[in-house]
Amino acid sequence: MSKATSWGVGFGAPGRDGAGARWGRGADVALAVVVVATVGMMIVPLPTALLDVLITANIAAAVTLLLVSLYVGEALKIATFPTLLLLTTLFRVAIEVSATRLILVHADAGEVIEAFGRFVVAGNLVVGVVVFLILTLVQFVVVAKGAERVAEVGARFTLDAMPGKQLAIDAALRAGHIDRDEAERRRTRLHRESQFFGAMDGAMKFVKGDALAGVLILAVNLVGGMVIGVFQRQMSFGAAARAYTILTIGEGLVAQIPALILSTAAGVLVTRVSSEDQATALGSEIGRQIRAQPKALGFAAGLLAVMALIPGLPAVPFLVLAGGLGFVAQRLMRAEPPVVPPTPRARQRPDLTLPAAVSVKMGAELADELVGLGDELSACTEAFAHTRGIRVSSVALHTDDSLAPRDFVVALHDVAVAQGTCPVDSLLALTEANRLTPRGVPAVPARLPDGRSACWIPAALEADLAAQGTVCWPAETVVAEHVRAVLEEHGHELVGLDEAQALLATLEKDHGALVAETVPKAISLATLAEVLRRLAEEKLSLRHLRAVLEVVARAQTPDERRPDALAETSRVALRRAISRAHTNGDGHMAAFALDPVVEETLREAEGRSGLAPALARDVIAGARRAFGAVERPLVLTSGRVRRQTFSLLYTEFPSVTVLSYDELLPDVAVEILGRIGPG
Repeated sequence: MSKATSWGVGFGAPGRDGAGARWGRGADVALAVVVVATVGMMIVPLPTALLDVLITANIAAAVTLLLVSLYVGEALKIATFPTLLLLTTLFRVAIEVSATRLILVHADAGEVIEAFGRFVVAGNLVVGVVVFLILTLVQFVVVAKGAERVAEVGARFTLDAMPGKQLAIDAALRAGHIDRDEAERRRTRLHRESQFFGAMDGAMKFVKGDALAGVLILAVNLVGGMVIGVFQRQMSFGAAARAYTILTIGEGLVAQIPALILSTAAGVLVTRVSSEDQATALGSEIGRQIRAQPKALGFAAGLLAVMALIPGLPAVPFLVLAGGLGFVAQRLMRAEPPVVPPTPRARQRPDLTLPAAVSVKMGAELADELVGLGDELSACTEAFAHTRGIRVSSVALHTDDSLAPRDFVVALHDVAVAQGTCPVDSLLALTEANRLTPRGVPAVPARLPDGRSACWIPAALEADLAAQGTVCWPAETVVAEHVRAVLEEHGHELVGLDEAQALLATLEKDHGALVAETVPKAISLATLAEVLRRLAEEKLSLRHLRAVLEVVARAQTPDERRPDALAETSRVALRRAISRAHTNGDGHMAAFALDPVVEETLREAEGRSGLAPALARDVIAGARRAFGAVERPLVLTSGRVRRQTFSLLYTEFPSVTVLSYDELLPDVAVEILGRIGPG
């Protein structure tokens, strides 16, 4: 047992120890040698003793593969079978060529072929030919053709089912039921299934061709042998017929019997439906399923007993089998199912699994309706990763019975951040309600996640409004837009050590030296994560990680390597991206500026405990007066007080953007809309 176990480890994990690696290399070399030798057999004459060994090896290989197909739990456990089928077919053809050469040249093909021929012929040449033809027809018409059809249908059905299975895997991943590793494992398995059944479909063509070739080789050997025996060896017709027929039939049998066995093995693999327990062998599965139907065994026993009463039929074998089946059926029907003792109700354990980073909880009615939400959310997270450089693994979807049937909640780390309601049979029109109600449209005012006005309208009016140029969103898009708004506003909360490490791993593929010189050599991963979080908080894309690490590499002193200092210096390094994002097509920027008095006050407060509350309220009041109706104000300050200004204004104006003059390219033309002074 210990030796078998060590071999299993060696073959299954060749890289884990030296012996396993040697086994793997030995198997590779052996396969190459066998293939080359097989090709050589078709050219180089073989001695009869060696041919006997090769024929025996061919039969042993066929029987081994048949037994493996019976014991393997599922077809993918022997995914190399199509290749083995091709190689064994090639090997068998090489044996047939070598045997044909020996039969025609020497009238001697070894002891194995002659023994098969004499045993089957049994003194009657016609019987031998008939037996050979029956075996060939069974293989060609029944086994090979049936297995080929099953493989063809299996390949087509597997291919047709792939999109649905892929969507199911993606849906399970987005819902949080599986992780990325499990999803990748399932995708790999699905890909292997399609490859296996496609390969089996093609490999069965070789099996059919081999059966047909066996019949042709039989005819060639018979005709050629008779001609050589009568005209070259001066044998009588009867002697030539007997000698060459025995050898030809023997050669045909040693080829067709392994071929029939391999065809059966292929049929077993492609016709088998995997059991729930993938480790269950075919015999155990058949026995379990037949034992589950004792009534069928009872009826079969009764039928055999009736057949024993038919005049002329031997009663003994029918009665013996009827009695055996009846006994088994009675025992199975008497066997009562095991009584499972009632187990005490286990105490409900609290769910200690960590919540998903982003999740959507929906009422039961809305959850049943939003069948396309998964695709909308996938597009949303992909777009967010493209623009902001923050990858969201998945958005978990949950049905929450505590919510109203049509309500939904968007949560970050299981904490609600946004919520809404999708009325039944309604669409969200991206226009104000007062523009539709005069036209007789029953519009209910609503707000988009970014604060713009919208309204709910009956879904039946979509075509009419679309013809008038009004964009309407279904419920899936409404929920996805809320998720997008949450990601835009709170995406920086998703940036942590794991996200920073993932970004580094991506950058390291092309800039390995830069990563090696900065993290963790210059700063820790935690410091980098804090820098990235600060940049993401102000809507900068983390796809510019290379520029950030260049800044880190140039920082020399501990003060320069503080997270806040690195973040501000990185912003200056990103001035091209910042300028492009906040200017119009001709390079102009409209912004507000801080009053010099306010800026000086903020600079003085930097070294103290902070800005006095009264002064902070005055600055906010001045900003409110300056911004007026501007929805997304842009403020320019000096670099020293930029972060302070952002922290002060962000609490009251979440859509504000604060830039320093150092973050602008020299060719940016700035138009000052007003100054923020004390209230």
